[in-house]
Formats: sequence, structure tokens, C-alpha cells
Amino acid sequence: MQEQVHNWLTEKVKVSGVLACGIRSPDRKTFTRSLSPQFPQIALENACRCLSDTFQVLNSNRFPVELVRWVYEKYFLYGFSRQDGHCFALLTKRNATTPGIQSADLDQIVAEFNQLET
Repeated sequence: MQEQVHNWLTEKVKVSGVLACGIRSPDRKTFTRSLSPQFPQIALENACRCLSDTFQVLNSNRFPVELVRWVYEKYFLYGFSRQDGHCFALLTKRNATTPGIQSADLDQIVAEFNQLET
């Protein structure tokens, strides 16, 4: 199963506009992929942990949320949560001159994440 997750992440990081991505499972295992040394594994693992913590806090306060987006000067960090507790983080570009991820690609990735066997 881990190989399937690794292969899927490797495929998703190749989507135009995607800089890095990761999945954090309920047992705290984290899998990440990045195209840039600017986003090292340790930083991505921390982002996935923070994302998971955010979803736990939101859910414990009865905010039914499956998607969050943090906006930074040059990046968007999207977070998605499934009912089974798996979280997916996606770091994309945010720049008028360098296009980020297309909404159709984002929708496709989220649909695939929701169907991914973990």
C-alpha cells in the first residue's frame, strides 16, 4: 500500500503548478514528494502534521471542513481531509507571471485522493 501512495505522490508532483505534496495518515506516518530543494522533506512533514492538527481542531469544534487553503506571498498551501483521517497537503505557486495549478487539475487530484487506497 505504501508503494501505491509513493507512486501516486510522485505522479501528482509532476502536475503543472505543483511544487510539493504529502499525505499524513491517522497513525502519523507521513509521505512527501517535492521537486525543489527549497521544500525539504522535514519541512513538508511538519506542514502535513500542522495540517492534520488543524483539521482535528476544526472538527473538534464542530466545523465540518474538508478543505483549507493557506495563502502566502508566493504560494498556496491546500489541505484536504478524508473521513478516515488521512490528510493531503499540496503546495502550489501563487504568481501572476507563473501560473499555479489549474482548478480542473486541483479537482482531479482531490477526487483521486478521496479514492486512493491508503
